[in-house]
Amino acid sequence: MAPPVSIYEMSESTSKIGTQKRPFILLGIIAVLVGVGIYLMNSSGSVLKTLPDGLKQAPDFSMNRFSGKSFGANELRDHVYVIHFWASWCAPCIPEIPEILAAAKKTPKDQSGREIFWVLVSQDQSWEKVHTVLKEEMLTTNVISVLDPEAKVSDQFGSYQFPETYLVNRDGGIAAKWIGSQQWSGAWGDKVALGIESLSRLKKVPE
Repeated sequence: MAPPVSIYEMSESTSKIGTQKRPFILLGIIAVLVGVGIYLMNSSGSVLKTLPDGLKQAPDFSMNRFSGKSFGANELRDHVYVIHFWASWCAPCIPEIPEILAAAKKTPKDQSGREIFWVLVSQDQSWEKVHTVLKEEMLTTNVISVLDPEAKVSDQFGSYQFPETYLVNRDGGIAAKWIGSQQWSGAWGDKVALGIESLSRLKKVPE
């Protein structure tokens, strides 16, 4: 059996296409998390809270779905979730969306029946732009599409280059970050899916 996903696993070798900077930022900042002890800064410059297990606390957030209903971190308590930042203007993001959706289908729930959520956060200015790539009928019950037009939530997580993906454990700690478009349908994706499912059952980050 493949080992669970490692803490802050991120490698350029797993990136298919690369990353794209937010169009209104001239000098993007790439936050590379290479260990639990490295600080993750939010948009105000303050350090995110450190949990007892050494992980940084994922920020609180609330964003709107297409229906107008809000969806926030409070609905994800005691759940493992993947939060993925993307945009229709980001060329590397577009081919990754179908792979993310396929990965979400592989990991809808853990072995105890607890749902695993995949939150897809678009940086677009309108739902019309979002739906050119990700239509509502493409979503499954564990995939949530939300809009972050002012990039407030991506800034809170420390994302300035897209696509970027974070894995958050059941305690709300950021267990991993991936920069760039990933091969979710390949062997790497299968390994990550196993790690996500393991986090759901174990709650804590595996040794």
